[in-house]
Amino acid sequence: MKKLSSILVFVAICTTLFSWAGTIYIWDFPAWSEDGDNYAWLKRMMSKFSESCPGIEFKLTEIPWSGGDQKLDLAVASKKWPDLTRGPLRTHYVVQGVLQNIDDYLTEEEKMDYYSEAIKGATYEGKMYGFPFYMTTKVVIVNKKIFDEMSVQIPSVENPWTFDEFYEIAKKLTFDRNSDGKIDVYGFVASGFPAPDNSHLWPFVLGWGGKFVEGQGKDLRSAIVNEENKQSLEWLAKVFADCAPPFMASYGDADAYTLFRSGKAAIYVTGTWAIPALINAGLEIDVVPYPVKNKGDSFWSFGDVSSYQVFVQNDVEKLKAVIEFAKYITSSEQQKELTKYGQFPTKKSAGNIYENDPLMFKANLISQHNYVFPPHPAKEKIMEAISREIQLVLLGKKDARKALEDADKNVTRIIESTKKGR
Repeated sequence: MKKLSSILVFVAICTTLFSWAGTIYIWDFPAWSEDGDNYAWLKRMMSKFSESCPGIEFKLTEIPWSGGDQKLDLAVASKKWPDLTRGPLRTHYVVQGVLQNIDDYLTEEEKMDYYSEAIKGATYEGKMYGFPFYMTTKVVIVNKKIFDEMSVQIPSVENPWTFDEFYEIAKKLTFDRNSDGKIDVYGFVASGFPAPDNSHLWPFVLGWGGKFVEGQGKDLRSAIVNEENKQSLEWLAKVFADCAPPFMASYGDADAYTLFRSGKAAIYVTGTWAIPALINAGLEIDVVPYPVKNKGDSFWSFGDVSSYQVFVQNDVEKLKAVIEFAKYITSSEQQKELTKYGQFPTKKSAGNIYENDPLMFKANLISQHNYVFPPHPAKEKIMEAISREIQLVLLGKKDARKALEDADKNVTRIIESTKKGR
């Protein structure tokens, strides 16, 4: 009866909102697997929508993570773009005029249901160009056995550690277990590698009160040279020097993961992908927030927003149909399916979807403190330029002030080059 009721509702929507019949073309990337099919959920959504809206069909093109963006770029260049796709906001498509502004298709109530950072991740030049579906986030993971072994209390989301406490704990958890003169456990591991970026380290800077850029869109500008950033980088360099393996800043995330998984590190900073992997490896772990400057301060994390983006349409009725489908698959009800994907809702009404998973429950709370880098055509280049200078500080090859000044010059150059279309 419930299924029949939902079908009747959709039939009513189809009848009242649009009178279009035809094919909606979707290009999408893999999602979670169901019986070996990473597109099973989307296919099910298309089937339900077609069942509810007679005359509307779908054509799905499955594109891989590797090379998928290039395929989309070629389609846009040849003016053969699809109707709908998913991913971080592709601002270069906005600049080219091929993505649909969706502000007129969202009520104020619907907008208020989104977390502010979710809207930020789908907005360019003050206009929304995507229906936010999920957020990613970075987390701090700790080895509970090592903390217990050294009688160290694990911080909580409700009572985060300060930067001073973080350093002292990481220092204490760097120790020689068997008294042979060699370090057996390091307090801290994290990749410092700048490609594509080391944004999992950026919440340390944000928590210090620093910032990377100001403004958005065409008004985006570097704001990286400031005393807070200098102090945070000097602090982070001290953590790497005193609490991490030698040359840790030159390691990739796979190296950091291996060290942590093997029990040779107490604290690991990475993405949430590592949580189930470490549990499956038999480790007793906990998820904790990034540190704060002072007790009572709010902590930060870093994440991105994946949205469904609608390409411009010549047929207004078809546009309504595509938008209605995009809203359907990004609804709070469908966002509850994200537990299968290890990602986090963009809508408040979805609630904390990980109530039965204590670690992901905490990660979900942490995701609500995300900093989302403002969408920009040169976003990836800007983030890599900043990450490269951070790594040089952590390697001891530049002092913090010089690195920030060089990052400022490089980021400004990239932004100006983008404005000139170079």
